[in-house]
Amino acid sequence: MMATTPDEQFWSKHARSTLGPLLSLAGSYTASDQASHLRFFDEHVASCLGSQYVEPNVDYWTSPNLSGTRFEISHNLTTRGKAKVRFGFDLLRDETGPDPFGENNAREMLHRLCSAVGGDPMLMNHLMETFFLSPSETEALRDKFRPRMHIPPACVAFDLEGHRQILKAYFPVLKKATLGKSPMDTTLNALRDLEPLGYDISHNLDLIEEYLASCQVKVKPVMIGIDCLDPKTNQDSRLKIYAKFEACTFAVARDVITLGGRLSGEPTLKKVNLLRSIWHLLLNEPDGISDDKIDTLSKQDRSPGTSFSGLLFSIDLVPGMKMPDVKVYVPVFQYAERTDTTFLNTNAALKAVGHEWGQTGRFNEAATAVL
Repeated sequence: MMATTPDEQFWSKHARSTLGPLLSLAGSYTASDQASHLRFFDEHVASCLGSQYVEPNVDYWTSPNLSGTRFEISHNLTTRGKAKVRFGFDLLRDETGPDPFGENNAREMLHRLCSAVGGDPMLMNHLMETFFLSPSETEALRDKFRPRMHIPPACVAFDLEGHRQILKAYFPVLKKATLGKSPMDTTLNALRDLEPLGYDISHNLDLIEEYLASCQVKVKPVMIGIDCLDPKTNQDSRLKIYAKFEACTFAVARDVITLGGRLSGEPTLKKVNLLRSIWHLLLNEPDGISDDKIDTLSKQDRSPGTSFSGLLFSIDLVPGMKMPDVKVYVPVFQYAERTDTTFLNTNAALKAVGHEWGQTGRFNEAATAVL
């Protein structure tokens, strides 16, 4: 089914102007793969994105992985394997009628998308039951949010691997927290109550709960992310806890990556040292940061109050791993006035860690060409 309505045609054209070039420049996809992903977008995604128009006076609460836009593309570069393209979007609808928070609509879309890629809905169904509202909670919350405020009940993303699309789903904690429930308790309990996964995560959850409870800086769990795969048969299937820290300093980053010193093995220490070596580039300090200032240097956000402020971390729970894996997300655009500066700084960071795309300048070339 091709895009047919004016809105769907708009999104199809938009995908071909952004997603299309990124797929081509990645160097990881055949022409057949690229055509398959764009066809999948037309058949299954364009109809999920809603109106091309931004309504006046709408307050849009965007998830931490989206920069205030309905549709986002990204590029995943690692030192292992090929470059990978992904795209994501919030599930939205007009907040009217019997489904004021769009949860029934989101449930239908998630099941439809999961079926389209041959995914496994087990974890997704559990998290919808946990984070979506009961009828009484819906009524209690209806008057707590301003009229015309859009709050996505879920967000989705697709990792594009070869010709395949791997569905990922994200469930924000915001609405439950607004009902007076602890974001931390809601997040951790949602994972403790999961059906058997084929592996035990209780120790990791105890470790995370102990750390978050003892943090010296303000921390807020914001959402849980999952791969919509059967964790019993897919060793790459992950559960992710996303937490936001208001401070953006290297001391905070080190503390979270090590979970306050609870993770102290060689891989973790190597990760900390690697981050330290490029921290000045992420904060747009090209001349470097002195040893006596690197722990505490904090720069003012260019766009305060957005979802991209402070530091965002994901704590990954993966089958077969005895300890969680912590990743850090730094909003580099907050510290550079020009977009091309962020491209150059990111290219320099990739070069510093020995990545081919940084050494050849390919990252800067690709980012400039697409954006």
